[in-house]
Amino acid sequence: MEWPQLPEATEQGRQAYMVGLERLDEFEGDVKLLSSALRAFQSGNSKPYACAGVAYTLLVAAQESDGSYTPAGLTESMKWLEQAQELSPDVLEINVIEAMIYAGHGRYEDARLVLDYLQEVDPYNYQLAKAEVAYWKPQGDVDETVHWFNEAAKAADNVPQRLRMRARLGDFYFELHQLDEALAIYKEAIHFDNRNVKLWHKISLIYWQQENIDEAEKVNQQTLRLQPDFGPAVKLHEAIKARKNEGHRTGRLFG
Repeated sequence: MEWPQLPEATEQGRQAYMVGLERLDEFEGDVKLLSSALRAFQSGNSKPYACAGVAYTLLVAAQESDGSYTPAGLTESMKWLEQAQELSPDVLEINVIEAMIYAGHGRYEDARLVLDYLQEVDPYNYQLAKAEVAYWKPQGDVDETVHWFNEAAKAADNVPQRLRMRARLGDFYFELHQLDEALAIYKEAIHFDNRNVKLWHKISLIYWQQENIDEAEKVNQQTLRLQPDFGPAVKLHEAIKARKNEGHRTGRLFG
């Protein structure tokens, strides 16, 4: 790809950068989103924002399913970030990436130094709050992680950002097996985004884990109405059907 050569961090570059970041924040394994984000960064005609965008793309792509990071990806991400910082050293939305890379490496003291400095610059920044989540979550600090998810939702620049942070807080509770808390968050999110297939599916999974089979089936049917070929919901439908058949057989046995 041909990258912008304009050395200034322009407003056009910033707008393109924010579009690209939004696309990356929706990434859940579909590499088309990564290439789409790169094209957005390329379109801004601003080299520092473009380099920072590549750095963030590499950071996202380097994350494994268990939350850890491939070291080579983090190293390459830092190389691109340093190019951006050399051209524009004082842009908060660029510099937060440095803290996230350090956190990915487990270099929490270095990450904290960057975050503390940026907190003095703009303590109510959405991108900074996201970086705080990336700092606290891998350290297992539940209270701080929840706090910064909520701060990110409050600092969000638009409704999709706010809903994404609320849904990810629900995911965090789900990972901790705090199912009631996760369910409350997902229900709140679905109220504002009631055609979100993945949210409906997560709600049905909670009911399934809580052994509330009837509710799991009802919500899963809603998921399949929205997207009949959604693989995880199809599998859950089969599991629910098997569970119900098993119950019927047991009922006949003890009838």
